[in-house]
Amino acid sequence: MQNNFNVKPSPKDFNLMVLGQIVSIMGSALLRFALSLYVLDITGSEAVFATLYAISNIPMLLSPIGGAIADRFNRRNLMVIFDFTSSAVVFAFFAFLSYKQSSVILIAVVMVLLSIISAMYTPAVTASIPLLVEEKKLEGANGIVQAVQALSSVAAPILGGVLYGIIGVDALITISGIAFFLSSSLPKCRR
Repeated sequence: MQNNFNVKPSPKDFNLMVLGQIVSIMGSALLRFALSLYVLDITGSEAVFATLYAISNIPMLLSPIGGAIADRFNRRNLMVIFDFTSSAVVFAFFAFLSYKQSSVILIAVVMVLLSIISAMYTPAVTASIPLLVEEKKLEGANGIVQAVQALSSVAAPILGGVLYGIIGVDALITISGIAFFLSSSLPKCRR
């Protein structure tokens, strides 16, 4: 596949996109698991914990819609919008949490919103790869992006559980919101 946009592929742009993907995809999965642990702590119900975590993964089925959106709009702008939206959702949730306005339903809404954003973000990243790497390096680049996605499925719950236990939900939410915001300001692909 040729890059039809007269933009020379750049390894730096690809590396920055992968870094943004790690923050966005891994961060979302990590935070969703930590929030489900928080629900377990406040409700004491394993059933609510498991149900909430399972429900928050359902929106990942929206990836085909994300692919259609990525094909029609500027991928860079989409990634920035998705990262910024994630940070806004997380900071709004933190504000509610600060005023003791948290509920299981609000946590569920936040988890589902983060999952929807991730489902839209992933196709934008995947569609950007041919624009950021030379054709001969395309296979390796696809492998790296797929590895980050696979790693987020396995490592995010582990890391989320460890961080939740060490720093608590408030710090984890704050760090996540800042990371999403910083990721939105990373340079992304040009198209």
